[in-house]
Amino acid sequence: MTAETLNSVRDLQKKIRNLERRVQELRISMDNIVPVLDGLPHSSEAKSRVERIALMIVDAERELEDLRGQLPKVQSTLAEVILREVDSPPLQSFLVLRYVEGLSLKETARRMRYTLRHVYRLHEKFLKCHLVALSDI
Repeated sequence: MTAETLNSVRDLQKKIRNLERRVQELRISMDNIVPVLDGLPHSSEAKSRVERIALMIVDAERELEDLRGQLPKVQSTLAEVILREVDSPPLQSFLVLRYVEGLSLKETARRMRYTLRHVYRLHEKFLKCHLVALSDI
């Protein structure tokens, strides 16, 4: 198992969060473009800018939908790899909570009813025994 495989879900979740943030920023930008309605002729610059931003939002939302659609498959694949390659049930549980569900170490410890220190030890044990590329984590 490589660090890239292990971090595949977290990387995808990070892309989703970044894209969600981008859509939100674009919507705020569009809301800040207020056309002046005073009956006088104006350039169509504001209108074309709104159209450009609207198209960017549509494109970003399509990409976001695609990424969200990929997430369950990537999570399932990672869970299968963990269950196949790791023989210790507590370590399997830890890895699924941490890397498939994306929980923090603190939340993982709480869910497993372990101390945070024990979860750190599990993580260290896994890194030493199972991971091919330690430098990526």
